[in-house]
Amino acid sequence: MRVGHGSPATRQFRPHLRRWTLVAFLLAFVLFGLAAWRTYQHSRAVIATDAWVRHTLLVLQEALAFEDSVARMEAEHRGFLITGDRALEAARDRHHAQARRELVMLRERLRDAPPQLARVESIQALLDARIAVMREASQLVARDGLDAGRAHFQTIGVALIAPVHALVEELRRHEEAVLGERARLAAQNALRLQTTLAYGPLIGIALMALGLVALLRELRRGERTQRALAEANALQRAILESAGHMIIACRPDGIIRLFNCRACEQLGYTAEEMVGRQTPAVFHDADEVAARAAELSRELGEPIAPGFEAFVARPRRGEVDKRIWTYVRRDGSRFPVELTITPVHDDTGSLLGFVGVAQDIGERLAAEREVLELNRRLQAKAEQLEQTNRELESFSYSVSHDLRAPLRHIDGYARMLAEDLGDRLDPEPRRYLQAIADSARRMGVLIDDLLALSRLGRKPLAREPVDMRALAEEALRDVPRHAATIDIGDLPPASGDPALLKQVWINLLSNALKYSAPRGEQARVEVSGRREHGRVRYRVRDNGVGFDMRYADKLFGVFQRLHPQDRFEGTGVGLAIVHRIVTRHGGHVGAEAAPDQGACFEFDLPAP
Repeated sequence: MRVGHGSPATRQFRPHLRRWTLVAFLLAFVLFGLAAWRTYQHSRAVIATDAWVRHTLLVLQEALAFEDSVARMEAEHRGFLITGDRALEAARDRHHAQARRELVMLRERLRDAPPQLARVESIQALLDARIAVMREASQLVARDGLDAGRAHFQTIGVALIAPVHALVEELRRHEEAVLGERARLAAQNALRLQTTLAYGPLIGIALMALGLVALLRELRRGERTQRALAEANALQRAILESAGHMIIACRPDGIIRLFNCRACEQLGYTAEEMVGRQTPAVFHDADEVAARAAELSRELGEPIAPGFEAFVARPRRGEVDKRIWTYVRRDGSRFPVELTITPVHDDTGSLLGFVGVAQDIGERLAAEREVLELNRRLQAKAEQLEQTNRELESFSYSVSHDLRAPLRHIDGYARMLAEDLGDRLDPEPRRYLQAIADSARRMGVLIDDLLALSRLGRKPLAREPVDMRALAEEALRDVPRHAATIDIGDLPPASGDPALLKQVWINLLSNALKYSAPRGEQARVEVSGRREHGRVRYRVRDNGVGFDMRYADKLFGVFQRLHPQDRFEGTGVGLAIVHRIVTRHGGHVGAEAAPDQGACFEFDLPAP
């Protein structure tokens, strides 16, 4: 039966309809209230998730910027050790300063995450240690040359950077895990929100309008969250594509899922050729993979197939595998890489796949080989020089021994002739005999000076604190003196071999007295010293005959004299001895003078 509006059945049904309508509206209001309350809760959750997603993206971006600054700092330092260009050293320090600023930003953003903050502090300490090693290498380069800096950096510098990368990788993995968790929560909140809002049409038209407003508002918020997640995914992909390393991700079965631009450039394959079709074995050396599989079989006690498992046997067990491999380009050319393989798990611990990060280390290995070759050549040169020095020392001893006897004979026979002939000798022959004896004695002094000079290279330094004023006064007592006025001022103490430093004072003071002797009683010698920029400097000034600075480069050479022998006696070895002693102590010696205006000799030593 069809029921119309005027039928008794209809009239009987209307009170029931009103009651059920009222009940429905009441239920609708209750449901709308509940929906509104749930919508409010989900809205706050979406807003909070959106804020945390942005926060995590900023942390990842700053971590990437820090890694980039560290990589640039490393590259500039290695370039400096190869070329010695100070501009690269300055660039290295700028990148270090930038890395520190980025760590400050990370520390600020992670202040509410103690584990992450602890990683940042550890990274800071490792970065400071790294730059300290680099600056020590720079100091060695400045003091001893590039080879010393390379050797120092090769010895202790290389192992300090890997922990930095490892800690940054841990920090990033943690943030990526947090980002994944927040994305999952955002999706859940959006789903719950949409489910709640789906009951809006059951409410009255007025309530539907209110529900529609709330729905539109929350949808906009959900869209912003989705856009943020899309931006995060795009940012991650941009990071992977712009990274300076080859990054290749694989499924658990070995099929490639990601093949970034750097990998395409280095290996010569396109992403379309590799993703979803190939395994990493296609660009690895087959013999090397087989050898690694055999090695892992022995280590793990189970057979490892010579294929994809040779790369991921340890990562499957939760370890990070890092080692050097040989990559084979599409054209068949080969190059060495340092490959780090890390397992990837979801929030439940299920294995999603593996990520391999490879760095071309061909240039680094070539530089290391070059350093080793240079070290080998230097060692050979040092051994050759040591052999030459031993031969020269032996020669010096032989010459001195063989020359002393003839000189003694010449001097002795000349004196015997002078004594035996006595007054029977004419003045001219007597002058000849005297010249012979004087020349023999001068030759003996010259031999003694040469032996002293050669012994300086063999005698080890006996360093100890030295009172330089007392040492100068003691040396003055051993120097022949004339009527000169000698003023020894306050001299700062030094550290060195007292016997050798005394010889420096003897030679400098005797020179000053000798060349100021023509001034007679007006002759004056002044000795002074001072501490300056971490060094102690000493000066011996006289008002003697001086010399022409055009010939100053000859002063400290062996047998070099700037005045004739008949005017000032000497062998030309004394200042060479001074130069060698001061140089062995890590110091420098120099002089300034002008003809007939005196001379000033100055030497410096490292401050004690």
